[in-house]
This record gives sequence, C-alpha cells and structure tokens, in this order.
Amino acid sequence: MKKVCLAVPFTILILFTLNALCQTPQQYHGGPILRNLKIHPLYYGNWSSADITTQQNYLTGLTGYLSGNNKPAGKQPMLWQYGVNAASVAQAATADPGASPKKLSRDEIVNIIHTNQSNGKLPAFSAERLIVVFLAHGFGVTIKNGGAYHSSESTSSFWAVVPRDAGVGTPAAGSIPPDPGPFQLVTSHELFEAIADPSDDQFIGWDEMVDGCADGMASSGGSWISMPFGWIAGIHDNTQNGKCSATGYTSLDEIQVYGWSYADYRKKYDELWPKGWRLYILQSYVMSNSQVLYNAVWRPGTDDEIQVYGWSYTDFKNKYDQMSPQGWRLYILQSYVMPNNQVLYNAVWRKGTLAESQKYGVPYNEYRSQYDQIFPQNVRLQSLQSYVAGGQVSYNAVWRPGDSNEFQVYGWTYADYRKKYDEIWPKGWRLYILQSYVLANGEVRYNAVWRPGNMQEIQVYGYAYADYRKKYDELWPQGWRLYVLDSYVMPNGQVLYNAVWRIGTSDRPL
Repeated sequence: MKKVCLAVPFTILILFTLNALCQTPQQYHGGPILRNLKIHPLYYGNWSSADITTQQNYLTGLTGYLSGNNKPAGKQPMLWQYGVNAASVAQAATADPGASPKKLSRDEIVNIIHTNQSNGKLPAFSAERLIVVFLAHGFGVTIKNGGAYHSSESTSSFWAVVPRDAGVGTPAAGSIPPDPGPFQLVTSHELFEAIADPSDDQFIGWDEMVDGCADGMASSGGSWISMPFGWIAGIHDNTQNGKCSATGYTSLDEIQVYGWSYADYRKKYDELWPKGWRLYILQSYVMSNSQVLYNAVWRPGTDDEIQVYGWSYTDFKNKYDQMSPQGWRLYILQSYVMPNNQVLYNAVWRKGTLAESQKYGVPYNEYRSQYDQIFPQNVRLQSLQSYVAGGQVSYNAVWRPGDSNEFQVYGWTYADYRKKYDEIWPKGWRLYILQSYVLANGEVRYNAVWRPGNMQEIQVYGYAYADYRKKYDELWPQGWRLYVLDSYVMPNGQVLYNAVWRIGTSDRPL
C-alpha cells in the first residue's frame, strides 16, 4: 500500500492507493433494484412433484438468507450492501406439463409469462416482483448460450428463466449439507443478478455482481459457500474492493467520531486505514470561534480513496478536473462556511466510470434550471447540499445517470417537511438525501429527496448529541445502521443532529 500526504496552508490533501491487482468495486448505474422482492416461480414442462418441492425448499432457504434469517452475529448477507435486504417466494405455479422439449426464444418465454398471467397462475408485473420460469429437462433457450438469463419488459416488469439442465456436472457426493448441484447454483446466480440489476436491457442497476466470481463446488475448492439449505453463488464484495466473497456475508461494523478536531480525526483515519476501514460519511461544521470540527463514519472496505479537506473552490475544482479523466468520481462532497463567509470544501473520490455533472455554490434558480433540464435525460441527484454564506442560500449538487422516480423539497420548515414525509411514507417513498441548514435568524430549513421504496426507516431531527447517542446505542444491537447523518450549528453554538437509520449497511449511492 502506498500512502502520500501533502499539506499547504488551510488545505489538506490525502491520497491512498492500493496495488494495481485490486478488483474494481461494483458500480451503480442508476437503474431499478428489487430491494424487497417476491419471487413468483412458474414450472414449465414436465416437472415431478418431488423436484418442484426440492426447488421450492431451496428458494425458501435462499429468500430467507437474503432476508437475514440465521445470519451470524455482526454480519449481513452480501446483497444488503447493494440495498437488497428482504425477499420471499410465492407458491409454485405449473404450466404445460405435456409440452415437447425444445429451445425457446425470448418471445416464447414472454408469451408463456403473459399466458399464465392471463389465466391467473401468475400475477401482473410490479416493481417488487420477479417472475422466474423454470424449464423442465430437455428445454433450453436460444440466447445466452442456452443458459439462464434475466430480462424485463420495462423498468418495473422483471422476469428470469432458468433451464433445469443449466450448468454442468453432477452434485458432489457426501457433501454436508447435500450439494444440490449446478441447477441450484445457477438459480442463485441468476436471481442475485436479477435482484440487483433486474432491467439490464432497459436500464442498468448494479454491475453484474456474480459474473467474474469463480464457478465451482465447495467440495472441489471453489468459491461457493455452505448454507443451511444448500449452496449459493459467490458474490462480489464491495467492502473488499470488489473481490469475490468466500463467506456469503459481509460486516455490519461501523465506527464513528463526532465533533473531533482535524488533528484527532486524521489520527483516527490513519489508524483505521491499514485495518481495512473506509469513509462512509464525512461532515464538517464550524463553531463561532472558527474551529472546524468533524463527524465521520467508517465501514469495512479496501477501496482506493482520495480526499481533500478545507480546500477553496478554485483548488478543489482544479483537483476535480485533474482526476476526473483518470477515472475518479465524487463519493462525498460537502461545503462549510467560515465566519468570514469563506466557503471551503471537503471531498472524497473513489474509482468509477459513470458520467457526472455538478453545480457548486449556485442560487436555487440556477440549480433548479439545471435539474429540470437534465431530469428528462435520465439523470438523477447523487448528492445535494445547501449552505448559507453572506445571508444567501447556495446549492452544491452532483448528478449521475439514473431513471428512478424522485421527489424533492428545498428549504422547508420542519413542520412542512414532516407533514410531507408522513403523507408520502405510506405511498412507498423513502429518504435518499436529508440535509439541514440554518438561516441568519436561527430558522432551520430542510432539503430532502425521496425515492420509491418500502424499507424500514427510523429518523431523529434536531437532537442534542446526548439524545442522539442514546438513540444510536439503543438501535445498534437491533441491527440498525446509519444511512444519513447531518449536523448543524445554531446561533447559540448548540450542535444538533439529524439521523436516518436503516437495517444493515448499504453502499452509496442507492
């Protein structure tokens, strides 16, 4: 590992890099994700009752794994880091047991699904359903080299097909628990990828999270792991710089510091870096005596990371323009305002290839004009922040490709914001961004961005540190982890906290 540090007056640059042999972490491309899905299986062709029961039991175990059933203490299933943390399976449906085996085209698979939706054996498509057609012995498909694949009819209509003859080889003898063989390994492979990238031919979600991981049986030294219900495919682990998981689980650990000086924060950063911790949240705030204090949250990881702290806009933008062509993208961006109204920037970059556009320190009208112009081009917010300098509210924003629905409010009072939150919660909207700022008269205003979702969520607003920390310590053993952390300083110098928790950890952005 190589570590380079450079310091100049009022500015700090830290660069960490890993050797060139590291994997590239999975990238999120803005498409849909099945965060809380239900699998609807259709067994097409001549399936025996025993084989259907075996496969249904496997699917029940697989969805239980995805939901965190029997997970080891301090661990979460791999897909939770990609924003998927609940799954279930519907009862088996069957169709055409007398059909003659052959290779089926994509159109024929779609017609099978539509026919069984029309006769009531399958439900209509929805944003949280995955219809899976399991083809009996002798059937295959005409594309994807005859193997399993997933597809969609729209960004809310998802399906997959898995032939019974998919994969090669036979179950390993004497394995404990019994090795179900290639068919169920292929099932887990295709379902994992369909969950995190269900609309791959419409709009890409996450990169394919199983492709590239070695195929093989645990009994012959492959990367598959043993589960109570059988074996599952290996998955890329973004907490380990995209390397393939050998366990099927990743850490729930989280380390935080609150209100630390830069010197103390930096000492902690340098201590944690070689132990495999990376920044998830970074925020500075300024006290009336001009002291800059830091909040930070780290999670396990091995990603390359570049940071700058307290840079002027000119220096920050020069650095951005230098690094963007080299494949670095903003992971965290935050501004803070000194008592003399000087605006300084913190930023964290990670490796990435997605297009990225930004606005820095612009008034609302200019920000909104840009938003309205690029929204129809399937571009969505990656980060949003307001700050007050010289009595004016200014906006920083970063956009990336995406097609998710998105609802925002800007500069709302807490009462109005909360009324809107309570109104849209039961309609399936969840927070994506939450950020507060304080006007000169002491009024606290809220920016918020919601996206579709049905995950659990706990929030606190305007808590003193002692009350916030009490809540954190209460939620931690129950598996809740920070999704958003936002501090602001009142005119009397009191530091207050907003926080949003979700079950498990998830990688940014979602």
